[in-house]
Amino acid sequence: MKVLLIILGVLLLIGMIPVGVIFRYHGDVELKLVLAFLRLKILPKKPKTRKQIEKAKAKKTKKEAKKAEKKKKKQAQRLIAKPPEPPKPKQPITDKISGLLPWAKLGVRFVGEFFHRRLCIRKLNVRAALAGGDPAKLAETNGKAWAVIGAMIPLLEQAFKIKERHLVVYPDFVADKTDVEAEIYVRLRVGGVVLMLLRYAFRAIKLLIASKKEKKQKKTERAETSEGEKQLPAASESKNQQNKRLEKAV
Repeated sequence: MKVLLIILGVLLLIGMIPVGVIFRYHGDVELKLVLAFLRLKILPKKPKTRKQIEKAKAKKTKKEAKKAEKKKKKQAQRLIAKPPEPPKPKQPITDKISGLLPWAKLGVRFVGEFFHRRLCIRKLNVRAALAGGDPAKLAETNGKAWAVIGAMIPLLEQAFKIKERHLVVYPDFVADKTDVEAEIYVRLRVGGVVLMLLRYAFRAIKLLIASKKEKKQKKTERAETSEGEKQLPAASESKNQQNKRLEKAV
C-alpha cells in the first residue's frame, strides 16, 4: 500500500508540473521550453563543433546506405511475380461518409477542448511600428491593421484562454523599416492533458467497436440480399418448367 501511495503521489506531482513554450521575436527568433522553474533554450542553436559536424555527416552516409539497400530489396521483390489478388468489393460512398462522421466529431471535440480548456496563453504581446514613405498610405495601412486586429481578437478569445494581452500597432513616420516585437507564452499542465488523452482514447475504442459491428451487420445484409436475388431466378425457372409440363399433358 505504501508503495502504491508513493507512486500515486509522484504521478500527481508530475501531473501538476506546468509545461510551456516561450516564443520571442525581435529581428531574431528565440524559443524556450519551460518545465516548472526551468527554462531550456531551443532557438537560437549553439554553433556545432567539428566533432559534431563529422558525426552528423557519418550518420547521413549510413542513412543513405540503408535507404539504397531498402530500395534494392523492394525492386527485387517487385520483379518476383505474384499471383493476382481477387478484386475487393468496393464500399459505397454513403457508407464511407457515415463511418467518418463520428470520427470527425470526436476530433473536433478533442481539438476544441485541448485549445480552449487545456492550453493557456499566459502572454500575448505584439508591438509593431509601421514605417513608410507616404504619410497618407502609412495611415491607411495602420487603419487596415487595426481592422484586422479588431476582427481577430474575439476569435482568439473564443478559441483560447488568454491571461495577458497587449497588441499595439502605430505608424512611425521617421523610421525606414517596420519594427515588429512579439512575445507569446503558451502553457499547459501534463496531468490534465494525460487525463484528456485517456478519456478520448476510451471514446475512440468505443467508436471502433461500434463501427466494426455496423460493418459486420451490413456485410450480412448484403450477403442475404445477394442470396435472395440468386434464388428468385431459380424459382422462376422451376415455375416455367412446371407450366411446360402442364402444357404437354394437355
